[in-house]
Amino acid sequence: MRRDWRERGELGSRAGLLFMRWAALTLGRPLARLSLYPAVAWYLVRARGEQRYVRDFLRRVLPRPPRFRDVVRTYWNFGTVTLDRVFLLAGREKALDVRVHGVQSLLALHEQRRGAILLGAHLGSFEAMRALGQRRLDIRVLQYVDQNPLIMQVLADLNPELARAIIPLGGPDALVQLGRAVEKGAFAAILADRVAPGDERSIACRFLGGRVRFAAGGFEAALVLGCPVLFFAGLYRGGCRYDLHFEVLSEGAQVPRRERAGEVRRLAERYAACLERYARDAPCNWFNIYPYWEA
Repeated sequence: MRRDWRERGELGSRAGLLFMRWAALTLGRPLARLSLYPAVAWYLVRARGEQRYVRDFLRRVLPRPPRFRDVVRTYWNFGTVTLDRVFLLAGREKALDVRVHGVQSLLALHEQRRGAILLGAHLGSFEAMRALGQRRLDIRVLQYVDQNPLIMQVLADLNPELARAIIPLGGPDALVQLGRAVEKGAFAAILADRVAPGDERSIACRFLGGRVRFAAGGFEAALVLGCPVLFFAGLYRGGCRYDLHFEVLSEGAQVPRRERAGEVRRLAERYAACLERYARDAPCNWFNIYPYWEA
């Protein structure tokens, strides 16, 4: 059983992703969504063994035993979110109904020219933040560009400018670039729910009845920079609707080195509590399909 999420190869093919991109931009969303039926069926067959990880999560959040249709819906939502990334990256967010909640804190920071760190998870749509582009917010994205190279390349071709806003994780200067961006008033978005192998900056928290390690780099950087920290999640609600939520985890203050370990843990626990609440609210938006909880 492979616990390392980075060992999971891409299930999609370049041809399939290119077809999805072409269908979305040429045929429109209603017709493009028809391609999801064979795609979901293919995932259910190809990733049959991984369904147990979907069920493991669903058992923790549902008030009843998970059913096969819950697994199917999870894969359907994953396919829909992937398809809708095309519209969001291509600047066609009007094809979607993105409702933003709690954005006032973000806009207030923008007016003050203060940067912040935004912590998300593999829950729903990360790209739903692109709907904020019309507000001219400078959002930088930190991610592992080598984990899903097919998807990254196909989607990067849609919007090279957004692709240049990505700060590759795993490099020696990733946190330096993060710090520079925040100091200039940008918002640095990180998915903190996965820990790369060999990354010693992680912290264990209780999450949905088990023990999970979260990446601590974002929390630590925020304390060094003294910048605010916000949790965000773009939940897919069906049809063309997304709910994009923001919640403040920390107002931002520099913390002495001797006190940082305790503050990192407090921030991580607040993050875990937010993530648990939203995961229960939208259970079929969970896309960590691998052995997630520690034994």
